[in-house]
Amino acid sequence: MAIIEVGSINNFSVSVKKDIPEASMLESVSTFSELDQVSKSIEPNSFELITSKDQRGLYLKKLKLEKGFGGFLNNLLGSTNNIYFIAWAWDLSGEPVNLYPGKDVQPESVLIPMKAGNVREFIGNGIVLFPKRYVKGGIALRIQIWESDQEIRKFGKAVNDTSEAIKNSKLNNLLSLISLGTGVSGVTISLVKDAAIELGGIIGTILKSNGDDYVDFFEGYYSSDDEWIKKDEIYKGNSSQMTLQKN
Repeated sequence: MAIIEVGSINNFSVSVKKDIPEASMLESVSTFSELDQVSKSIEPNSFELITSKDQRGLYLKKLKLEKGFGGFLNNLLGSTNNIYFIAWAWDLSGEPVNLYPGKDVQPESVLIPMKAGNVREFIGNGIVLFPKRYVKGGIALRIQIWESDQEIRKFGKAVNDTSEAIKNSKLNNLLSLISLGTGVSGVTISLVKDAAIELGGIIGTILKSNGDDYVDFFEGYYSSDDEWIKKDEIYKGNSSQMTLQKN
């Protein structure tokens, strides 16, 4: 379960197709949750995903280790910790899941040496978590922060295994199929939710098996018809604080 939660996939945006007989009666249905409630009584694919009016992107701007990270002894000795994070994000436009870091990345470029209380700020807008584009339905973002206790070679393998898991996931396949369809149904929504949960579990298992220590977990959902204000947003977990930039 995520330590930091923002929004819900149930609030992703849909609208009824104007050319179906029941259109006037279903105009109030505008979210995944509401569509799920009426899906059994309507024809499949009676709804379509709402596309955002503007292009939207998400970036990691800053990462901070809280002073309580690692306990009293760690803080007293001023230990340096090798921190890294895995982030994956997607919408329903048909684009594949975006992963940070990608496959075949150099481990040295991903590990972040940090002491408790320190802040790491990333240059420019920050690290791209969701590439800026028009969004269908909404953006789903997950970030898992870990402390690496293992050798570089094992860390590199875990990152590559994560990349392969995403590439071959049910979620990635579903996103591709949705983009080819003529609408969205309650069944489709349930499949996407289940596939997203399954992928999160697979990634967590890969990283745990690498022997690393879990730090924090962020899960955020941003509906495509919500107002998109370009700003920095700060989220605080149990052991870390992150600054996300909406752009």
